[in-house]
Amino acid sequence: MTDTSKNSIDDLAAFAAANGWTYQAAAEPPALSGDMWEYATAGNVQDRIAGADWEVGRIVGGARKAESVRQSGIVTIRTSVSINVPVKSINLGYLAIRLPRQLPHFVLDARSNNGILSSLRHQPRRNQRLSLEGDFDTHFHLFAPKGYERDALYVFTPDLMALLIDETGDLDVEVRDDMLIVYRPGGFDLHDLAVWERFARIRATVGAKAWTQTDGYSDDRAVPGLSASVGPGGRRLKRSLPRWAWIAIGIVGAAMLVTAGVLFAVFGAVASA
Repeated sequence: MTDTSKNSIDDLAAFAAANGWTYQAAAEPPALSGDMWEYATAGNVQDRIAGADWEVGRIVGGARKAESVRQSGIVTIRTSVSINVPVKSINLGYLAIRLPRQLPHFVLDARSNNGILSSLRHQPRRNQRLSLEGDFDTHFHLFAPKGYERDALYVFTPDLMALLIDETGDLDVEVRDDMLIVYRPGGFDLHDLAVWERFARIRATVGAKAWTQTDGYSDDRAVPGLSASVGPGGRRLKRSLPRWAWIAIGIVGAAMLVTAGVLFAVFGAVASA
């Protein structure tokens, strides 16, 4: 990274160019494969800066259109989805590091950045949570697809777990397709040189170890002939209901209790009359 006596960066495009990186004011989010709805709702990237095998940026809401084309026999099926959400509805800073092959979907929910609820925008179902050895569970909740528990133990070795605690203990981490993605709700200040120094340290430690640890991984449940792929059951974690659904359930439940209480009081008054 280019040396500078200043602690802040004025022009991100010039900063990227000086370091041999690329800059895009707007781009698509990383690791968007397969799921059309997920692709359309993942938001838009602002201030994307990318090196040879990594990228950083901020994901926000906004207008987005996604299109996919697939062949079914002699029929070509074209699907498109358009969505427009408020820009401020999503605000997520990320560092995505390329891995040598496709991997099952793993999520590490950092406990230190959770409030009453998890900081994760999409919470995995609880029955996919896997406990690991040592004090790792006091720092992260690990989620792995059902049937991929041994695969998680293969990837998250004690030395990788130690690096994750030391370098990313306050950040959520996700292994998704061929990416290891570290992210923070509210984003990173990309104009702060200290943030870039931390990114470089994460790439040199967590990223390097994750690469060597996953380079020899294979999934015998994958499609035959596609040695770098993952079986259908491991590609995505199952999601729990979104927060708004739980809030709606709570409101409806409270309303039903209030209604039941009023009716009970009315019937009680009638009965005693």
